[in-house]
Amino acid sequence: MEIILNDKSISFQIQYTKASKFNLDFSPEGLITLKAPKKSTLEEVNAFMKSNSKAILKFEERMSNRTYLSSVKTYESDENFLFLGKVHKLSDLLSELPATPATDDEAQEALKKFYTAKTKEIITERLAIYEPIIQVKAKSFTIVDSPATWGTCNSKKQLTFNYKLSMARQSAIDYVVIHELCHIMHLNHDRSFWRKVGMYDKDYKMHQDYLARFGAFMTI
Repeated sequence: MEIILNDKSISFQIQYTKASKFNLDFSPEGLITLKAPKKSTLEEVNAFMKSNSKAILKFEERMSNRTYLSSVKTYESDENFLFLGKVHKLSDLLSELPATPATDDEAQEALKKFYTAKTKEIITERLAIYEPIIQVKAKSFTIVDSPATWGTCNSKKQLTFNYKLSMARQSAIDYVVIHELCHIMHLNHDRSFWRKVGMYDKDYKMHQDYLARFGAFMTI
């Protein structure tokens, strides 16, 4: 949705909840989410946004003045990359290496190893949390380089996860883990599957939107 505040068009998304009050969420990447009571009218939404125009415009100004992420990377030490939803300099991510990569290819390969290792570590941890909750057990999981998917599950209960997943914020990673574990019970995307996902991640649509909007910047 969009609203005009002080002659400036502001884009935001609405997430309807069971709460009785409105609440604004500002993500580090620049996404504005309005959490609104289920029966809220458009007039009530607009009134709330206008009553919080000062905070919203301040956030927009801060975002417009930041150094934006690019989907096309260089490998200078001050290039920006995402890790767990936050921006980090290349030099910080590779600070534990015994020597600075001498070429762009070496830097790219080092980044791939970094993200692959971190994603494997995070997925191992999150599976241990969510498998008992959902009451399923994956046979195995693999970290892969996939241009099209964040995760997969096959009929043998074997899961894969994109090595770039550790670039996303933790809640989005959890959504992908929950999504794939629910596929152990429902291999397709029917209503039963989405009801199951919603049981364990009530904000899954917001996490889908996050991955869709910022996935292009999760690149090396």
